[in-house]
Order: sequence, then structure tokens, then C-alpha cells
Amino acid sequence: MVPNVPTAIQSVGHFGLASDLFGWPETPTLVPVAISWTQGGSIVEVEGSFDNWQSRQALHRSGTREFAIVKMLPPGVYQYKFIVDGEWKYAPDQPAMYDEMGNVNNVLEVQEYIPEILDSLDSFLAPSSPTESYNNILFSPDDFAKDPPACPPHLHLTLLNMPQIPDAPNLLPRPQHVVLNHIYNDKNMTLAGTQVMGTTHRYRSKYVTVILVKPG
Repeated sequence: MVPNVPTAIQSVGHFGLASDLFGWPETPTLVPVAISWTQGGSIVEVEGSFDNWQSRQALHRSGTREFAIVKMLPPGVYQYKFIVDGEWKYAPDQPAMYDEMGNVNNVLEVQEYIPEILDSLDSFLAPSSPTESYNNILFSPDDFAKDPPACPPHLHLTLLNMPQIPDAPNLLPRPQHVVLNHIYNDKNMTLAGTQVMGTTHRYRSKYVTVILVKPG
């Protein structure tokens, strides 16, 4: 089944001096992007919203099961899909999303490369410390007898520890950014004989929480 034609979300750029004076649209900066397929096959092609799903490009074999291609794309969000030996497929090991027709397509975000200007970073560097301020004194027994630091309080605000809202039990509060990409273990459930672990990730404005439940 041919996937629906999604539209790439292009980022809005600025106009240069010549564009402001003459009204010429600025040519978007192209960024090299590697697209790979690692699920095997004989002939692998890719098609996507890079050109509004108008053409296919063959990937080059780089191993027994690996195929790859490098495309020059302007910044934006694109959907794409692979054609492996004549069949439409998406890569399960790459980010994916559903389109309007319910088809699963891979998705990538191309960001504009901004080179770092090292001279502008000097003001953020800490001043150099004198050599005599360092030593090589060994740790004393008192150093090893100290209690570990307390857990930061914001790490207790995980979705596993948040009580349900009485009026909306299916809704959860928005997670704080400091708790993202951490793995949490519900100690209360562990004592009850069940191990519950969870982690929360964010993609743009969406939050996804994965919870693993297994016997203790």
C-alpha cells in the first residue's frame, strides 16, 4: 500500500542582504543526512517527502545487511519509507510516526548547522586557577565514612509516584524536564512482589512514558 503523501514541515529562515534589497528568496542551506537500512534485502530504495514522494533513490550496500545513502536536505521535518525488494517497509530501529491514512512512516528532523565561534566562548570560561591551589593529599577514613548526598527532591516527582487525579484518572501532569530520560523503580511495588520500572521521553511537545511490569 502506497503511503499517504505527507508534507515536510520546513523551518522558516531569515533573508540575507541581497534578498532584502531585491526580493530574491534565499536558497536554503543544505545539510548532509545519512539514511540507512539494516534489515537486509537485495534491492533497497527510499522515497519520502523530500520531493513530495515523487521519486525513489537506491541505497548503496555497505555490508551484508546494511544499505545507506547520503542526501542533501534543507532544514525541516521529513517522512520517508523504504522499498525493500519491491515491498513498502519502515525501519523499526528508527523514529517513526503514523500519517493521516494510518500508515507507519519513518521520520527525521534536519537541523541547520551553526558553526561555533570559539572567540565568543571566552567570556563563558572560568578563570584559570593557580598551580599551587592543587594537591595530592590522600583520602582519610573520614572521607569514606560520610553519608552519600541526599537524592534531589525533584527526582521524586516521577509519573510512577504521582497520585491519580480524582476527576480525571486517565490524565497525568506534564513531567518536569529534569526527570526525563531516567529509569525509575517503584519501591512500593517491589516490596509487594512486583517490579515496576518506568522512563519518560520527550519529542517536541509530546511525552511518552514506558512502564515495565514483571514479577519480582
